[in-house]
Amino acid sequence: MTSIKLQTFLEYVNVRKHNKEWQFMADGYLPLSPSILKEFEVDVKNVYHVTTIKGLQKLAKLQGKRVDVAGFTRGSKGLSKGLLNDGEILTTLDGKSSVEFENDVNTRTDRNGIRWLSPNGNVSKRLNARIFQFGQKIFPKIIKHFDIPSKGLGSMLKYDVGNWIHDKDGKTKRKFIKFYHQEAKKIINSKLIKAMQIDISYEPSSVMNFNHNEILIHDFKIKNSKLIRSSDPDKAEKMWKNAEASGMTKFDVIDQADVEKL
Repeated sequence: MTSIKLQTFLEYVNVRKHNKEWQFMADGYLPLSPSILKEFEVDVKNVYHVTTIKGLQKLAKLQGKRVDVAGFTRGSKGLSKGLLNDGEILTTLDGKSSVEFENDVNTRTDRNGIRWLSPNGNVSKRLNARIFQFGQKIFPKIIKHFDIPSKGLGSMLKYDVGNWIHDKDGKTKRKFIKFYHQEAKKIINSKLIKAMQIDISYEPSSVMNFNHNEILIHDFKIKNSKLIRSSDPDKAEKMWKNAEASGMTKFDVIDQADVEKL
């Protein structure tokens, strides 16, 4: 007998760009929105965020808004040599944060700027299992609330939900999104957040050179911006040309390698 690998709708559209919140929900992603995590909110200062010269303008428009951007307070070798390849600006932010991880958790961003954790991430198997269990708690509630046809078989639940929601109209999807957020808020508590933070720190080998932390920061102000001078001469020249075109040549400069020392 030929075996057939089932796909959720989200997995099917992975070949194209997808960033809708209902798509993340259909695959059991865990939302890290400021509204859901409001009770854990604290003030944070001197958080670094890397962007491009064009991205700086978009970042400026997010000041004072409850939309998270990913930042860090501890650099790493991997960050300075890899993740900054396209980075042109290092900003320093003061704002509010509801969650912080000792290592980069590779969050995904939806069309509204909300960040999500995947049950199929590439950072920590323990974290993946934790997010999977989150989905296993929320899917039965969705199936019952919306009366979705289902055989109720464990890991198959996401297929029932995904195949049901993908072709629904906007009104139904809005109800689905609202219900998912309501139920997620009941599940996500300080105990779960602590467990996820431990999961991330439990597998150091997977983050050997990427041991920078990740802080989700919102309602922020930009305190300072520096141009990042790449160790690649061609990229450094391109950055400087972009800075000249944007009138940013008077900005302070930091070498890419120095990000490791932050």
